Amino acid sequence: MALISLSTARQVFDSVSTSVASAAVVTELLPENTKRLGATIYNDSTKILFVKLGAGASDTSFSAKLGVGGYFEVPFGYAGIVTGIWSTANGFARITEFVE
Repeated sequence: MALISLSTARQVFDSVSTSVASAAVVTELLPENTKRLGATIYNDSTKILFVKLGAGASDTSFSAKLGVGGYFEVPFGYAGIVTGIWSTANGFARITEFVE
């Protein structure tokens, strides 16, 4: 029987934290970034945040609907733009992006 050597590669990454002020108009939460491995978004607001993986978030076109204190994990490997819109401007989106 042949022996097979397995090694695990350690992936090195960094994180960048930002806050985006809420708005009742479409707002860019994250720009397109080919170095992005993943991201988290926390709705630090008393209003609903509609998040879209892509341009043009709205209350009828969204990827995730975050209630007060809601949390969303951007799929690892998604490098496109992320937009958001709140039902009423109030608070912030607290974002952490994981990059190579």
